[in-house]
Amino acid sequence: LCQQWPGFNLPGLGRYEVTHNEADKARFAVPSLRNVELTGPYMHDGRFKTLEEVIEHYSTGMQRSVTLDPNLAKHPDGGVPLSPADKKALVAFLKTLTEESLRSPTLVQVSVK
Repeated sequence: LCQQWPGFNLPGLGRYEVTHNEADKARFAVPSLRNVELTGPYMHDGRFKTLEEVIEHYSTGMQRSVTLDPNLAKHPDGGVPLSPADKKALVAFLKTLTEESLRSPTLVQVSVK
């Protein structure tokens, strides 16, 4: 299951819904990180307003559950241990994926003949 708690129970069938190939169960299209700085609020429910909040969540705010990714579950505290400098560097990297022309859109003059 993708997520499971009272009132929310979505099957994690992913691409299988289209292909009916057993190997595609739980495979999902993952959105690009391009322009991620401009796409907040973040997470499936919009709970985080900034990239810094997202990084903090994955660093310290992870709750252990049966659906937690095994790569995250292997850390004893349920998150990815990052120093303050690591967090800052990660946010800076994510911001490099932003197309500069999207930061301040300008109007283009169009002439109609």
